[in-house]
Amino acid sequence: MDIVSARAKLREAAALMRVGEMGERLADRDPSTLLARAQEVMADTYTFSKTWDMERCRVPFALPKGAYDWNVVNNDDEEWCFMLNRMDFLEDLALASLVTGEASYAEKAAALIGSWVEAHPAIVPELSTRTLDTGIRIRTWATVLPTLDAAGALSDELLERTLGSIRTQIASLRERYLPKYETSNWGSIQTLGILTVLATIGDDPESDPDWAWAKGRAESQMAAQVYPDGIDWEQSTMYHVEVLLYALRALHVLEARGIEAPLGLRGATDRLAHGLAAQMMPDGCIDAQGDSDRTDVRGLLALCAGVLGDAALARASGRTQLDAGDLFAFGCDVEDALAACAGKAGAELPLVFDGVDSGLFVARSSWGADANMTVFSSGPLGSGHGHSDNLHVTVVYQGAPVLVDAGRFTYREDSPVRPYLKGPRAHNVALLDGRSSCVPKGSWGYSDFGYPLKTYARHAGGAHYFEGALVGHDPLHVLVRKLVALDCGVWICADEALAEGEHELVSRFHFDPGVRVAPGGEACRVSCAAGELVLGSTGSISMGSEQISLDYNVLSDAALVEVRSGFAERGSQLWWMASGRVRVSPVPVLRGGSEPVDTALAEAVRFEVGADEFYTVAFFHGEAYTGVKAFACEGVSFHAKAVVVHGMGERRELTVLRA
Repeated sequence: MDIVSARAKLREAAALMRVGEMGERLADRDPSTLLARAQEVMADTYTFSKTWDMERCRVPFALPKGAYDWNVVNNDDEEWCFMLNRMDFLEDLALASLVTGEASYAEKAAALIGSWVEAHPAIVPELSTRTLDTGIRIRTWATVLPTLDAAGALSDELLERTLGSIRTQIASLRERYLPKYETSNWGSIQTLGILTVLATIGDDPESDPDWAWAKGRAESQMAAQVYPDGIDWEQSTMYHVEVLLYALRALHVLEARGIEAPLGLRGATDRLAHGLAAQMMPDGCIDAQGDSDRTDVRGLLALCAGVLGDAALARASGRTQLDAGDLFAFGCDVEDALAACAGKAGAELPLVFDGVDSGLFVARSSWGADANMTVFSSGPLGSGHGHSDNLHVTVVYQGAPVLVDAGRFTYREDSPVRPYLKGPRAHNVALLDGRSSCVPKGSWGYSDFGYPLKTYARHAGGAHYFEGALVGHDPLHVLVRKLVALDCGVWICADEALAEGEHELVSRFHFDPGVRVAPGGEACRVSCAAGELVLGSTGSISMGSEQISLDYNVLSDAALVEVRSGFAERGSQLWWMASGRVRVSPVPVLRGGSEPVDTALAEAVRFEVGADEFYTVAFFHGEAYTGVKAFACEGVSFHAKAVVVHGMGERRELTVLRA
């Protein structure tokens, strides 16, 4: 491509994005954070603290002025170098130039691109040229080049060298493409990045050999990586988001230019967006599931709404404007589409999400900020970003996170914290004798793993039932978790274990760092931002603390509770959480209307939520294969494995959750 054609393509891209309007649109938003980041880069100082920085580092590090060593390692972590070479700080500089009207920001961005190009006359494998980071970098360059051109910061010589480098980097991505990229976010980021770049700067992208290759690979990747239920197979919300972001950008750029998108891209993008929305907690954040951080996703859901024209996503986001960075990357038309979606009445996402493919299940009482929410996770392991979290439960009470995932902390191979946080003991799960067949090995591998069975889910009115099982070995055993969540803010669970010999069943609970846990008789008092809960159990309760990580490179002290019960051959224990105002008491399950059954077979607990209202939940721990098979609880007859009896005055209503 000659320079004249190249500049014409950049100006066409700027016109499509309506770059000239962005400065005015951004004027009514607080630019302080954006400008602070840009000022750091102007001073050759770097922190990585953006919302979707995959490996955050909030500690500032200064690089020597002049020609950078692009392979430098700071914070004693190679991930710092990888973040540097993704170069998305160029977007901060370009944005700052639009907000302030000062060309110096654009000139700095151009100089940094020139520095990288000069340092890499050829692309050879080194820290600065990993394939993942290359895909991110070339897309970043394509994003900022129209603005740098408009600011007069791109000389003909620099533009020519930059376009040549992009071509060399794309050739390197093709040459180094590995079969494992078909199912990895590494692969989709590379191929969707290539499509985005070629559609932005290419004369005739659809006739380009690199286009045909990237499109074919992207079609294969979307089919392989995104489950039919909308969850990315890697089982980590952070990397689910990375695939979503690159899918959104490619889809928007291609559709805006009238170019045929890869087969299945729009459908996969739509499913990913709805799968993410389902995981959003009432405060707008995701839990640190898998290799993830506690991150606010409302801005991203607004972006999804604008690109996809989805009013329900717009309503869930609560936004009518895009975040500044998204406005810059996607353009004014997407923000206009978001505003149009947000104005549509009646659109709302479902209150339940049954991820039958991924094993991720969610129920919430409403889409309000004070909702109760339950996440039950028990699916396949996923990639190296997946954790041993089978039978894990996350609980949010009236908008406040209570039971949470413990996060990831670091990717360093020499850190003992990394494999621990990936392991079962760092999750809210049941264990046989306090250990598991799921054994992480190093930062990315496993030396052993159990066999998860498919989850059973049922939703009836305001009651939700989740049942999952994990088969382990040494000794051969089965762990079963049966969880009932009531929309009124009551959780009760039966944890069960089957194994030859004598053992101990251990259930572990990790609390949000903002939660305080204290003794309360035979139970625990759990204080959170929304009030006080009580955690009770039929087992023996002990309290302590452990460190968890809600942000990369950051550890926080958090309360830990364990519940234990000894058993031989087969055992179970109940645990529950409810408001401290709720009166909790055991209730017999009767056989033949009068004979209380042994609690080894069935148990029931009543929750008195008001002066004249209660919910009683009954579980059977096994099959009733002898004697009279007619059972009753609270005067209501039933024959099922799990039921709820709702009492209001003299009225009784039975809900069967598990036949």
